[in-house]
Amino acid sequence: MTGKTHIAIGVASALAVAPLAGARLGVPTGVAPQAIALALGGMVGGMLPDTDTPSSMGSRGTRRVWAALAVMVAALLAVDHARGSDLALGLASGFSYERLAGLAIVVATCAVGRASGHRGFSHSLVALALVGYGSWMLCRPIAAAVAVGYASHLALDLTNKRGVRLLWPWDRTLCLGLFESGRLADWTLFVLGIAAAALMVATRLQLMGPMPAALPPVGMPTAVAAMSW
Repeated sequence: MTGKTHIAIGVASALAVAPLAGARLGVPTGVAPQAIALALGGMVGGMLPDTDTPSSMGSRGTRRVWAALAVMVAALLAVDHARGSDLALGLASGFSYERLAGLAIVVATCAVGRASGHRGFSHSLVALALVGYGSWMLCRPIAAAVAVGYASHLALDLTNKRGVRLLWPWDRTLCLGLFESGRLADWTLFVLGIAAAALMVATRLQLMGPMPAALPPVGMPTAVAAMSW
């Protein structure tokens, strides 16, 4: 699937797990902050598996993030030098060893994925577990959303006509062969992901009226209406 589809489905999937994340992971309780945290986590998780290829949206986004961080650090150091302050040191002191370890796990997982080739290690259950654990150490409020977004990426690619090594280090490639990237099904999933995410946020913000009572007991609209964020 294309990058935009992975992002849309990742965000929608992350928003759907809001009742499961809860305060235990430090997820914000406010409507807007919670939606932003979950959407951000789902977007990151949805892109991360494809950092195993340089031309992917995930790789391009990651390079931009690292570049922005480098510029910010350089700017802080320049300001500290000019003013004799310690802004950079203050920010660094708030970054615990646990968060550094979590960041290292996520970065190492992506690096191994890049070395193993597209749809190899990074598209496995092992990588999912490592990214989920690393995200939990790095930033607990979005950890569940990152893991769910990552899992949605693997699920989508499993339906693709190109397989994934889901059970790495087992060499076998798994593939359902239902869809092809960039085709009608890809576009349809993108639209459905955007619509589902918008519906969940709108329902939570009470921008829509109550769901009709005649809706069947199973289905996306009913599930969304029943969510107790």
